[in-house]
Amino acid sequence: MNDIALTPPVGNLTAFPELSRMPAEGAGGNFGELLQSALNRVGTLHAEADRAVEDLTLGRATDIHSTMIAVEKAGIALELALQVRNKLLNAYETLMRQQI
Repeated sequence: MNDIALTPPVGNLTAFPELSRMPAEGAGGNFGELLQSALNRVGTLHAEADRAVEDLTLGRATDIHSTMIAVEKAGIALELALQVRNKLLNAYETLMRQQI
């Protein structure tokens, strides 16, 4: 039996739930709007992390675990956004190097 078949499903690990609702090819979805909503989500996660750190620092919150989770979510979302940016730039540079 395959070891992978015995592994339980992990679930949805994406930081951008709107990416799972991408329209099918040719459905007329706007890629720019998708990227903008993903970047807005990154900004929202960073604002939530800043608010959680501020609350913890000022004593309004005592749960360090939820603060650390918010900070890590924001960090992972930023890393994902940077990787997507790097891939898009790489694809653009590849297209620009092609000779017609």
